[in-house]
Amino acid sequence: MSTINLTKEEEKEFQEIFNLVDKDKSGSITKQELAQLLDTLAINASQQEIDLMIGEIDKNNDGEIQFEEFVAVMSRKVQAQYTAEEVKNAFKVFEGNAPGGYIKVEALERALTVYGSDRLTQEQVAELVNQLEVDENGLFNYAEYVNIMMAE
Repeated sequence: MSTINLTKEEEKEFQEIFNLVDKDKSGSITKQELAQLLDTLAINASQQEIDLMIGEIDKNNDGEIQFEEFVAVMSRKVQAQYTAEEVKNAFKVFEGNAPGGYIKVEALERALTVYGSDRLTQEQVAELVNQLEVDENGLFNYAEYVNIMMAE
């Protein structure tokens, strides 16, 4: 596959994702299919934003995303690496008076709904928090979570 070095497993995973989005099995992702994907992911995007996304990805200027274009973008996103320490430092900003390595669920909820460019809705935050292991004091051990999630 072109100039991107992927393992066979990574290429297979990208192909499976691509095939899920390419609903009409045309071999490319249309603006409508991209809009459906964003809607499914609860990402509110205007038609103008979708056009900009397609424009950024669409290297052959046919108005659609072919598999190789999809892989180029996905591999760029997947390879954006943060160290475990950088992720922990991001959590630490919201730690407040919680013990080191922990964050109060309320502080996490506030951070996810108030700060950053990709704010979550209350419903999205509730769904996320329901998946976390929170102790009896309403604390989430982010240090342990990051260590587990980023283990090689």
